[in-house]
Amino acid sequence: MATIFLLSVDRMLAQRIDGAMSGRATVELVQAIEREDLAGPCLIVIDRAAIPPERALSAAIATVVESANGRPVVLATQEMEAEPLLRAIRAGVDDVIPRDGEGTEIAAVLARLLNDAAADRASRGRLTLVLGADRDACAMVATDMAIAGGGGSTLLIDCTLPTSAAASYLDLGVDYGLASAVGDRERLDASLLTSTAARHGPSGLMLLTLDGGTGAEPVGLTPGDLAALIRLLRTCCSDVVLNAGSLRHGGLLREVVAEADRVELLCGQSIREIEACRRLLDRIGAERERVAAMRLLVWDHLPGVLLDGRRMADALGVGSVLALPVDRARMRNALNAGRPMAMEADGGAYMAAIRRACGVAAKTGGIDRLRRAMLKVVEKAS
Repeated sequence: MATIFLLSVDRMLAQRIDGAMSGRATVELVQAIEREDLAGPCLIVIDRAAIPPERALSAAIATVVESANGRPVVLATQEMEAEPLLRAIRAGVDDVIPRDGEGTEIAAVLARLLNDAAADRASRGRLTLVLGADRDACAMVATDMAIAGGGGSTLLIDCTLPTSAAASYLDLGVDYGLASAVGDRERLDASLLTSTAARHGPSGLMLLTLDGGTGAEPVGLTPGDLAALIRLLRTCCSDVVLNAGSLRHGGLLREVVAEADRVELLCGQSIREIEACRRLLDRIGAERERVAAMRLLVWDHLPGVLLDGRRMADALGVGSVLALPVDRARMRNALNAGRPMAMEADGGAYMAAIRRACGVAAKTGGIDRLRRAMLKVVEKAS
């Protein structure tokens, strides 16, 4: 749990802050900041009333900011006029709260700063980014990877428009999307995410979509909002799989590519798809080393097609290649039924490749059991 260090002797102020945070953080009254106490997500509140009259406010703030080692510093004061507030901000505080303010007013400031601190310093879940020109195929691959490779709490973010292909593949109704999560960012944590995001019962996978179930692109979402939200969501889950889908903002995608632990580029064996993926990579403008670190997933791989995975990877500048053979009839049935291939006992060559991409041991299915049984019969007969 996050900690709020209150530099004060006023227990009433501590109780007011504690009540405003509603159990989201512990409040500790302290007389000085010790760096060894700043290990986890935390922030520091300076009580203006605790600063001696003979000491300059700017000097007191500067001392605390230096001891804070980059943690957010907030001033609690009754002087809410413009001039003293500007002096405090120039001295180094991140924000100011009214000392006798309402709980909602105090919580709005502190929760935002705590979330930013958590995103910067807390342990982050693994982030996998799926890119590609075929948006529906990317959504299905991202879904199967999230189910097959996720451990613990796993979140799938599908940015396909106008509606989420992942929601259809999982047969889920969605009424909470990225715009809602951005609106809740000041109080968003693992508990709130679990209770609000759509959840796939059989696998436990959580889903957030760009459209939020509305069938339309949300209004007012900025790339900065989404980038900050993704960083925060990584602190709420052990694994986050992001299907870029309809996202085409180069700066946002470049930032996500830089932060992702793994980037998968999905492309079919056609010149047109290669050209579409090349344009996507050009829009992102990632460094050559980052593109080389991506993995090319060859969608619907057919060995007889002369344009093989290695040639495709060389054309795109991608380092590694993995073929994804697809049984189109099975995939279409799975999509229509709302039962992902990752939930099948034997997902065939496609799921074997997905598990290999996720670094998961092959799952023995029906054909494997039959093969072992036949081998035992042959061994006994011999």
